[in-house]
Amino acid sequence: MVLVCLMLMPTTAQAKHKKQPTNIPAESKATFMLMPELPKDNLGGQQLGYFNLKLKANQKRTIQIKVYNPTDHSLDVYGQVMDATTNDGASINYLGQTKVNPHLLANPGSQQVEVPHKTTLPAKATKWIKIKIQAPKKGFTGIKATAINLSADQFNQKSTVKNAYRYAIGLILNGRKLSKQDYRHLVSPTIKTRFVTDHKAAISVKVNNPDPIYLQKAKVRIVLRNQKWHFIKYETSLKNGKIAPTSDFYINLLLGGKRLVPGAYDMTMRIKSKQYDKSIHKYVAITNSQARYINRYNAAYLRNRNLILGILAVFVILIGSFIGLRIRKRKKDLNAKNDK
Repeated sequence: MVLVCLMLMPTTAQAKHKKQPTNIPAESKATFMLMPELPKDNLGGQQLGYFNLKLKANQKRTIQIKVYNPTDHSLDVYGQVMDATTNDGASINYLGQTKVNPHLLANPGSQQVEVPHKTTLPAKATKWIKIKIQAPKKGFTGIKATAINLSADQFNQKSTVKNAYRYAIGLILNGRKLSKQDYRHLVSPTIKTRFVTDHKAAISVKVNNPDPIYLQKAKVRIVLRNQKWHFIKYETSLKNGKIAPTSDFYINLLLGGKRLVPGAYDMTMRIKSKQYDKSIHKYVAITNSQARYINRYNAAYLRNRNLILGILAVFVILIGSFIGLRIRKRKKDLNAKNDK
């Protein structure tokens, strides 16, 4: 099991002045404190800092998290269950900032987990928040990765800024083991051009992980090479990527000031992880403003388009000349007949 980078970490978002979440050290500014009570059968041991549970078909479990209010006023702690997704560039997101793809994750783990919507903590009080888990009647295969998100607001009288503090505690549900022969492996359904962070132009390759497994320490290399002019290429590499089960994301090939050169391209994407080593080969058509996947016949046409168009043009000229000669000959014959 991979230890994702965000399993028990506070985040905070200010309602005024800042639109983006800002990390604040828990020990100095946390509105409330918490400690998950990891069960004895927690996979990987109790030192992990997150829940990692084995579930049988139709099994019910209850886990709990201790929360403490160190302030001098009452607090409302709000609970949500979020499914793990993969950020662009292959990192894990447990805060719900990336949408789940329902075509890949038809039965998300969040549907099997119930957390109280609101828990009121009096000043200096401690409470246990109980989380109920209900496995599907027929069980499931692989991993369902979720996180318990607990948040609370704190109003700062001096700055009149309302801060929202959020903790994400990982909750990994393990069903029947997925055998290697049942792996469907990563696929790439689409490719496109777009502007990404800081308005940087990029060729974005969509990647789907259809398997209910984490891909650990993933290395990804993508090369797009022009079929006619091999020195024209676009490429990128990722190291130590983390890919959530049954999730999708983009890998961006930043243009870095380069312009798109139209033409047919060969794309090779190599993925090497702890689980498997796989290569994906695609044909890509690039125009002045867009990129798309094509089949090999389209690629052959684009590569030899000028030659094909030249042959067609010659053929059309020959046909036109032949028809013109026939028309002139017919007119000449008619004129000769009328003269008689």
